[in-house]
Amino acid sequence: MQNGDRKRKTIAVMFGGRSVEHEISIITGLQLIKAMDVVKYNPLPVYIAPSGKWYAGEALLNRDFYRRMPSSLSEVDEVTLLPQPDVGGLTVLRPGTGSDFSLETGTDRRVLPVDVFFVSFHGTFGEDGCIQGVLEMAEVPYTGCGVLSAAVGMSKYHCKKLLESHGVPVLPGVIVNRESIEVNLGNNLAQVRQEIMSAPGLEKFPLFVKPLNLGSSIGIAKAKDKAGLDAALMQVFKYDYAAIVEPCLDNKMEINVSVLDDTEPIASVPEIPVSSTGDELTYEDKYLRGGGSKKNAPPSQGMAGLTRVIDPKDLKKELKDAAQDYAKRAFKALGCAGVARIDFMVDLNDNQLYFNEINTLPGSLAFYLWMNSHPPVFYTDMLTHIIERAELRSHRRSSLSREIGFKALFK
Repeated sequence: MQNGDRKRKTIAVMFGGRSVEHEISIITGLQLIKAMDVVKYNPLPVYIAPSGKWYAGEALLNRDFYRRMPSSLSEVDEVTLLPQPDVGGLTVLRPGTGSDFSLETGTDRRVLPVDVFFVSFHGTFGEDGCIQGVLEMAEVPYTGCGVLSAAVGMSKYHCKKLLESHGVPVLPGVIVNRESIEVNLGNNLAQVRQEIMSAPGLEKFPLFVKPLNLGSSIGIAKAKDKAGLDAALMQVFKYDYAAIVEPCLDNKMEINVSVLDDTEPIASVPEIPVSSTGDELTYEDKYLRGGGSKKNAPPSQGMAGLTRVIDPKDLKKELKDAAQDYAKRAFKALGCAGVARIDFMVDLNDNQLYFNEINTLPGSLAFYLWMNSHPPVFYTDMLTHIIERAELRSHRRSSLSREIGFKALFK
């Protein structure tokens, strides 16, 4: 990889991050680097370790690198993104072994040039507006949602409330903050449980309990009685500061649709994911059933490895159309960019469709849905489209006036 290659634009593909979805992000990042158009672009892998330190270098392309951590980290450059404009890329803090960089050769050699940052994190600090804030401060082009849409999309409760106001049907839900459990020396659980079950729509079991700000089915549980509800809340608080509690439909089906940013957002064909138990999807369903956890099995393909029915022929047209319409409406209402996946629940008792959640940075970028759409959008073309849209948004932002000079200070 030639960082000084001026014929191709350098795309810093960012993955990893400080989240329980860390390894899923690595899979997404490596997948998209492999699919990127290398005639147009020079992909630069940028890994944020669980420690929060940033690294860049070709060695990150090898999955075995992560098995050999932390010793392997010395092989790549430790870098950072300074929150100031006009730096032109990533600043090298410590060259890796075999790196072209030397901190003694001059300050101009300490920057890895980057044209566009491609964000491929999942979960906290990467999908929730935090990294987007850093990129905004640095005034660099970056893919996907901005600060506001990422932050609202990450909070399952606040996202539902916003979309409900835009006519998207949602199931009832309440937030339970960890702090509300901890008052009275931790003896407030019965009171909290009573408040949950007095909320409209949540009067009976089973109830569904999820972390407010996480994905990948981590920390979720179905509570079938009071003891189960208490246990489910305690499990959520291992991962998040707040939980969302929702009713659990007894006869349901999940439908997912991806939406791609354009002048008018475009919806993919829908999919019906298939769980191993016939119940809610688990982390194992999403990431391990493809054989990735077995010895000598092919490496995990992340969300792309999930068992699913894409564009199901026996799904009623009315439901397909409704899912695609609501997905585009949600994408626009939140001000999303890049590619997202919007998940719905269908109550099979009356065929009513409900918004479940949005993934503003879906696993594997949901490329598997686009390859089967009409017409198909191939992964390489989708990545090019996302990068070009990011450059367009950056151009618009850079045209805004940020200064009006000193007026009031010296009046």
